[in-house]
Amino acid sequence: MIGQEDLTEVMDAIYFAPHQKHGWQTCLDLICRHSGAEGAQLLMVNGDNGQLVAGYQSRLPIGQPADETGVGAVVDMAWRVRHEIDGALVDLIVQKPQDQVPWAAPEKQMLEGLMPHIARAMRQEEASRLLNDRQAAVHRQKQGAMMLLDGQHNVVFLSAEAELLLSSTAAARLEEGRLQLSQRKKQTELDGLIRACFETRSTGMVNLKGGEPGASRLLVSTVQPRDQKLFQSHGLVAVFIVGDACEESSEEQVIGQWLGLTESESRIASLIAQGRRPAEIAGDIELSVHTVRHHIKNIYRKTGAHSQSQLTALVLNLPA
Repeated sequence: MIGQEDLTEVMDAIYFAPHQKHGWQTCLDLICRHSGAEGAQLLMVNGDNGQLVAGYQSRLPIGQPADETGVGAVVDMAWRVRHEIDGALVDLIVQKPQDQVPWAAPEKQMLEGLMPHIARAMRQEEASRLLNDRQAAVHRQKQGAMMLLDGQHNVVFLSAEAELLLSSTAAARLEEGRLQLSQRKKQTELDGLIRACFETRSTGMVNLKGGEPGASRLLVSTVQPRDQKLFQSHGLVAVFIVGDACEESSEEQVIGQWLGLTESESRIASLIAQGRRPAEIAGDIELSVHTVRHHIKNIYRKTGAHSQSQLTALVLNLPA
């Protein structure tokens, strides 16, 4: 049975894993060492389409369970436990050496108790990747900056670029540590969008255009939604401020700017929104269908869309 000190070590490894190069492998190795397992595998799958979001395994590989339909079932010396979070399914499979006794109830309970924490940490990792994609797109366009808001809508981080843009526009300002818009209707729209981002992982935008120079649009994206099941957490929401462009942007540039996509991904997203299928897109842009599907997978990951219809709606609602 794992002791309290060992459990603390595993818990620390879980929450450090998203921020370290081989964090999940180290975490799985610790779980193996403290539970007597010889190998472990961790998978996150999109609950809507079954697409693999992320996968990791310990340094010692694990054999595949004989029965893929058994959730939490003993298959030879393997124990599999599943946890659902925000529409994603997280699977942990651990396997003991054949010469050891089967999994005991306390060991199973320990692994099941770790799963909510593992799932939450994996969600944090996915949100961080999305945030990095958004921020990279903003810097690539040289049009914007970023701030982070807590659950009370207080600004807890403000970049120098964001501060500069806010100082050059009458459309938005900081007042007592909170983001305030000059138009009441836009403020209500922003507050509703921020609340939605805290409740579920989502992205949206507010157009500030009104003739004033400086900031023109706000892109709001979830970094960490509220999670009160494990402990009180107010979450974080990122607000990207985009300034007036020096020249008109093409449709694909707008898609790349707002959705954090590369040039190729933006072109493919535009074609998807036009109702084109992967095979047709491959012919249009002279890429293999496999490469196009790989780009589409990245587009879904970056935008949070789970289907062609969702992505189409997102693209069509982008500001011109």
